[in-house]
Amino acid sequence: VPQDPTDEPASALLQKIRTEKDRLIATGQIKQGKRLPPITDEEKPFALPVGWEWSSLAAVGVISPRNYVADDASASFVEMRSIPVAFGETHRSEERPWRDIKSGFTHFAEGDVGIAKITPCFENGKSTVFQNLSNGVGAGTTELHVVRPLCGLIPQYVLIFLKSPTFLMTGEGVMTGSAGQKRLPRAYFENTPFPLPPLAEQSRIVTRVTALRRLCADLRQRLAERQSVQARLAEALVGQAGST
Repeated sequence: VPQDPTDEPASALLQKIRTEKDRLIATGQIKQGKRLPPITDEEKPFALPVGWEWSSLAAVGVISPRNYVADDASASFVEMRSIPVAFGETHRSEERPWRDIKSGFTHFAEGDVGIAKITPCFENGKSTVFQNLSNGVGAGTTELHVVRPLCGLIPQYVLIFLKSPTFLMTGEGVMTGSAGQKRLPRAYFENTPFPLPPLAEQSRIVTRVTALRRLCADLRQRLAERQSVQARLAEALVGQAGST
């Protein structure tokens, strides 16, 4: 997408996020995390456009956030099988009382981004932006890593990053555990270098990716229809040849 030199740079967004995190810590809404080291030159996989910054999900959001709502409030429950692989699809959910799901499950809220951490769901790219949650909160499968973006960071942009082949293939190489039970370490999820564009450019990127995904889906559908027509023609020709 085109870069606009008048966009507020990502460095300004990072400063806003740091200020917001300090406020959340001061008010007891999140815990003080360990100090994050800067991304070194050796860790940066490629050069960024002007106005972008290298960061991490731990720096731009809240990892493994918690919800605090009344026990009798309704909330959304999301199972692993309800989390999509495709970028443009949304997760399914069912409504349950918060008291029934607040313990023993992963918490998330409207606009949080989650990704499966267990094999083979991680390698398949099962990840989603949580949306249309009952009362804006939910809980679900424990096999998730979740980040809550701060200060307007666009969740769909984070999702694009989590679904990128580089993130998935590199993550596959650092999974731990025995065969069939391998999991993605939290450290990889929260500390992997994250390319942060200006907010306005994030929006342009999401719009462009959405359009390209839609185009690919249309092309796949047309190809499937063409193959179906060809199969029917071949079957008709074979049938005609057999009757002569």
